[in-house]
Amino acid sequence: MANLTTSTQTSLSCEEAITRAIQFFTTEKWRATTQSSRSATFEGRPPIPIGSIILMLVLIPTVIGFFIMYFLVVRKMYRFQNLVVTANPIEKGAEVLITYPSYAKKLVKQFIDSLPKLL
Repeated sequence: MANLTTSTQTSLSCEEAITRAIQFFTTEKWRATTQSSRSATFEGRPPIPIGSIILMLVLIPTVIGFFIMYFLVVRKMYRFQNLVVTANPIEKGAEVLITYPSYAKKLVKQFIDSLPKLL
């Protein structure tokens, strides 16, 4: 999966933007792994698609089908992926840069909408 990047400018300081990011993403099932005054890294797992679960239930009666689904879908989807929030100071606030996996796009948009915009 390719990572996406988005940025926004906010009237908050760098430290306050990172603090809000930590509060927001940890309540949304992301675990903060590293943190500094200007960046934070979160670790999360992608959701397993419902279609894959249904297909796995259909193929479970065969042992070969179960192993195929396990190694091709579940094992690949169960890896941790990172979401990185970086804040850089600008004249009247901070620029917040977020690098995230594609399945977290909706969550990142909610976070950006929750930040006060730069006037």
